[in-house]
Amino acid sequence: MGMDRARNRMVELVGRGWDQVKSPLYRNALFIMMTTVIGSGLGFFFWVIVANKYAKEDMGAAVTLFQTLGFLGALGNLGIGIGLIRFIPETEDKQTLLNTGLTVSGIVTFVLSVGFLLSLPIVLPNLSFVLLDPLYIMTIITCTVAVGLAPILDGAAIAVRRADFQTWRITIFAFLKIPFALIVLASPFLKGRAGIFLSLAASFGISVVVLGFVLLRRAVPGYRPRLDFRFDRIKPLLSFSLGNYVAAAIGAAGILLPTPLIYDALGPSAGPLNAAYFYVAIVVATLLYIIPGAAFTSFYAEASHKDMDRRRGERQAIVLSLGLLIPAIAVMWLFSEPMLRLFGDPAYADEAVTPLRILSLASIPVFLNGVFGTRVRVRKRTLPLIVAATISTAITLGLGWILLQNPDLEIDGLAYAYVLGQAAATPYLFFKARKSYEAIPTESMLGQPLE
Repeated sequence: MGMDRARNRMVELVGRGWDQVKSPLYRNALFIMMTTVIGSGLGFFFWVIVANKYAKEDMGAAVTLFQTLGFLGALGNLGIGIGLIRFIPETEDKQTLLNTGLTVSGIVTFVLSVGFLLSLPIVLPNLSFVLLDPLYIMTIITCTVAVGLAPILDGAAIAVRRADFQTWRITIFAFLKIPFALIVLASPFLKGRAGIFLSLAASFGISVVVLGFVLLRRAVPGYRPRLDFRFDRIKPLLSFSLGNYVAAAIGAAGILLPTPLIYDALGPSAGPLNAAYFYVAIVVATLLYIIPGAAFTSFYAEASHKDMDRRRGERQAIVLSLGLLIPAIAVMWLFSEPMLRLFGDPAYADEAVTPLRILSLASIPVFLNGVFGTRVRVRKRTLPLIVAATISTAITLGLGWILLQNPDLEIDGLAYAYVLGQAAATPYLFFKARKSYEAIPTESMLGQPLE
């Protein structure tokens, strides 16, 4: 009798757990996590190949250039991706909203890429070599536009509860860049840093085209990517996205600019080497950050639907995050050195293991900022996000620049600055997000972008 009750109870608990896994929140979260696991896993393999086939200086230069274009793309997408997650579920004309967003972002990223090329000798003189080759110039412009459009297409996919489309995009990018790197290695014209950069840019561009022209059409009936200049249709979204854009752009600076900072601070000799070491460390550490990032991005998408129990959804996201994050941190500390030794050159393990272990600690404030930041974003309040991003980025880059000058710390100091930057934003976000979801007011479509 007791055994039957225990068995029935176990079956009931397993059934409830399976129902939770099948829910849109967990489904989207797991797909978003899978996206980064695939992207970072194959990316790890890609960089292992690159580290064994290319000089560390070439790897550092290519990484710095691609990261810089990533920052320009973050500036150019205007926060529209986050805005689409919030507005697509309650909008009937999804096609116009999406295409207008893509058009606006495409124009802005094109202008930014041209401005970057014109100012390169002043801003980052160590990268001025790209101005000597027309192939570099064309690739930089195309790549910057693609990097700006990708988050918008990803946001649309998440908004229609098809985060698996983003998974496919990242998978295509991750798979293609490996053979591309080997192909260009065999080319007599594209060796070294040009080969690494071109393999990254081409594979990323193809993945964006597949998502926009093939995958999204399956989720949005009748959708076709096209230029759409009816900007009046997107004004409510842009009003909301303005604050998200500023917050995202400032936050992106703290994530994407450390490698150019290293390149510039340590000079053309030590800069490329240390940029490569730090980039490897942060790529691996990102595997931890994606856990709370995926859980709360999925929760944000679900909370944008009217039928969502927000408090229950938040608890689900917290449980999912902690259940995966705590053991993952332990694994990262134990196996960080063996993972880095896969890069072939012992210097990667020797120089990147300490920054990696330091950066893994940032996953704790990243989780807390995910909890509080999502509460703020669901309420359509973006000024706190801007302030939090400013705190984090100012400490990361400001303190990082100072510690990079210390010969005893260098990139270890930059890793400490990154952790402190994330942690410094947590108390402020907690103060702004401490109220329950029951306090959320009913707002118009325009929201309150800078309250």
